[in-house]
Amino acid sequence: MWVLKEQGARFEHRADSSDSAAGLTVDAGEPCLDEQSFANEGNCVTLNFPSSHDGRGFSFAKRVRRERGEGVRIIATGNLIPDQARMAFQCGFSEIHLSDELVSRHGETAWRAATTVAPDALYTKSGKAPSIWDARHQHSVKIKSLTSAEAFEDLQRSAKGVLLDVRTSAEWQFVGRPAFERSVGIQWQTFPYASQNPNFLDEVADAGLTQETPIYVLCRSGVRSLAAAQALKAAGYKDLTNVSDGFEGAKNASGRRGILNGWKAAHLPWNQD
Repeated sequence: MWVLKEQGARFEHRADSSDSAAGLTVDAGEPCLDEQSFANEGNCVTLNFPSSHDGRGFSFAKRVRRERGEGVRIIATGNLIPDQARMAFQCGFSEIHLSDELVSRHGETAWRAATTVAPDALYTKSGKAPSIWDARHQHSVKIKSLTSAEAFEDLQRSAKGVLLDVRTSAEWQFVGRPAFERSVGIQWQTFPYASQNPNFLDEVADAGLTQETPIYVLCRSGVRSLAAAQALKAAGYKDLTNVSDGFEGAKNASGRRGILNGWKAAHLPWNQD
């Protein structure tokens, strides 16, 4: 028996297959579990997939994981194919137990690469809340930090990168905004009350920025943009860069911005509404 676990990071062979049907075992197509079932079986359930064409077990695993959290152990077994491994972990399965015959049929290499090969082709997330997969991997997403000049250079090289200006509408009008074709303005704090925009994530999604879009977040001096980037990270966005010196940069000795550093001081293209 082979075991794929830790969201696909570990794939190992076990001579003993006694754990292949741990806890309560039901066919994935017709699960019928209640509180007493879990209590009697040590909070573990094995969902057996008689066929790779029946996806009802994925829906059931997702519901159990959301309702019970990480404390429950959910095992997938049966006739799965490598392309379904990533989906299984995204839906909340703890482990996938595979027979020697199944691994031999598809190839050990295919199973080892099952959660890393073409992930965008295997799964498209339509909702705005973080998926189980995203929640489990938030720690692996790093918010990069670049100066305005470095970010602009990156954006020019990138075919999909978007500059997200999270300053207020008043700043766009009276201070100016970057003149870059792939830029989007969405307020992190609303004007004039400086309260957090409750629709920020919805507006980002409505602007066409997906969780795979490389997003470069810009504010006045790098503080609000970092907060916005952290909110995007928590929502499952994966390619985030904070423009550390912002549009106007830090104050100089006379208390003026736009001179020491920042987008304007770097003489990058900008205009006013």
